[in-house]
Amino acid sequence: MKRAFHFLLALAAFLAGLWCFYAGYEREVSLSGRTETGLTYLKTGLDGKTRVLTHHWYYGIGAALLIGSAWWLLHGHKPARRRRR
Repeated sequence: MKRAFHFLLALAAFLAGLWCFYAGYEREVSLSGRTETGLTYLKTGLDGKTRVLTHHWYYGIGAALLIGSAWWLLHGHKPARRRRR
């Protein structure tokens, strides 16, 4: 039962990672994403501060979820070894 729960959790994290990638891409190509990109370049030119765009955050979160859940799906939950007596 515990193994199935861990598998479902990892699968849910994998799907959430895919959704974050999709949401980041949709944000990047939308009008609001392009406007944010243009205004960020303008702001950076004015004050020189570094800014991270919203869709880059989505990409980063999606990558973290995909890598973590893929690792968990491939390696799985391994029970602890018992000590021999």
